[in-house]
Amino acid sequence: MVDNTDKAQRLARTIVADFFLYNQDKIDSGLKKDNLFEILKGEIEDSVNFFKESVKGRNLTVFWDVLFNRLMQREAKLLEG
Repeated sequence: MVDNTDKAQRLARTIVADFFLYNQDKIDSGLKKDNLFEILKGEIEDSVNFFKESVKGRNLTVFWDVLFNRLMQREAKLLEG
């Protein structure tokens, strides 16, 4: 179990990085079609549950902040291209 904020942030970044690595096509499609949470519902739930199990008693804000920031960076790249 992760016991401090720095470790929770590192874990969130790792989980989100894996989420992006294994779901690149779905993420791009979901961002373009504005249905990201629909098509990745299961994958997002799995990631959230893993984070929650690993950081018992912690606020999920750390995880959602990391995920949201990565999504916005990805969406900006898609809009540029």
